[in-house]
Amino acid sequence: MNIKFSALAAGLVFAVSANAIEMTDYKLTESFYDESYVGMNFDLKDGNQDQTSYNGVFTGDYKAKFNSLPSAWDVNVNGKANISRGGSDGDSSEDNYVINASGHYDKYLESYENVFLYGSAEVGFRKLTGEDKADDPFLKVGVGAGYGRMYNATPLAKALRIAEDLRDYGIISELNDDALLKLASVIDRESEFKSKYGLVEYKKYWFEAMEESLKNAGAMKDDTLGAFGIVRIDEILFDERVSPRYHGWLVRAGVGQILSNYDGESTDPTLDIMFEYGKPIGYMAQFYNVAKYSTILSDDIGHIFTNNMSYTYEVSNAIDWENSWNFRYDKSSDTTIEDVYTNRLASTFRFYVANRLSLNTTLSLTSVEDDIDNNGNDDLETRVNFGITYRLK
Repeated sequence: MNIKFSALAAGLVFAVSANAIEMTDYKLTESFYDESYVGMNFDLKDGNQDQTSYNGVFTGDYKAKFNSLPSAWDVNVNGKANISRGGSDGDSSEDNYVINASGHYDKYLESYENVFLYGSAEVGFRKLTGEDKADDPFLKVGVGAGYGRMYNATPLAKALRIAEDLRDYGIISELNDDALLKLASVIDRESEFKSKYGLVEYKKYWFEAMEESLKNAGAMKDDTLGAFGIVRIDEILFDERVSPRYHGWLVRAGVGQILSNYDGESTDPTLDIMFEYGKPIGYMAQFYNVAKYSTILSDDIGHIFTNNMSYTYEVSNAIDWENSWNFRYDKSSDTTIEDVYTNRLASTFRFYVANRLSLNTTLSLTSVEDDIDNNGNDDLETRVNFGITYRLK
């Protein structure tokens, strides 16, 4: 991977000063983005204890978003598995896992372009530590209405990186805002080229369309990208990491039904409210926040509120700095059970040692307040994890 810390920083500073364009200027109504990862942390210890101990954590994530004028959908899947054994004589191997998947389908009304009706689904599978078998699956469906839109500006982030890189190598001149937006729109059409020309041949036509976009902008110095320019575009789009960029907001309100809980029982209908907000900060950072509230529609009311906030900063084309704050409030319908407040702060440096492989260092702080003494949640938990992640796509 070509790591150009100073050149990239200087180029982006120049871009900010030379172009008035902002990530929020990119509002192409039809776009698709997906990404998936698998990761692992594992430690093994022997000596000065009765037996060899180990602890392994395996994770997987998949996210996909599609946006268009008449409809939009999103899918999120994440899973985590843990295997461990203590160092004391007689400690046995333990394992647990949790897999969650959720998705929305939004249908926008023709007469009101920002108003939509939606359907949603959530699925969960888990096995708790110490249990012989997994719990029953969790399944929830919902319907409702909403207002707002989210726009995927990741193609513009890629266009900016390509433009600055080719300018630094003297292949093109500076692009104006209109030319950058047109280049980004061509980058956004990757799936269209795949569908038309096939997975093997599409790149040559896709890159040719990018070259034509630069020619039409009058930015080509030698009327061609040349072999070097084509290779650099390919490296930026496929080898280097460009963090997703989203902007906009939307709110949903509807009702749901838990068809199956982890105990195998269905429950009363729920009222669900969700707020989603995203904003790129400059050319290097992304802020994202999702807040959810759910309560049971019956006399026996419980409440769940969650807020997941993240801030990602691209230190370079090889290093991402990811920060998150996850908050959850649980109020049980059983008045004898105390309210539970859970806070988790995490900061991760992700270093891409190859085009899809990264080494990660994460510092996390977790606090659980439940007014129950000596249950393992009394103190602030501090954890440092070192792991490896492979980006599947």
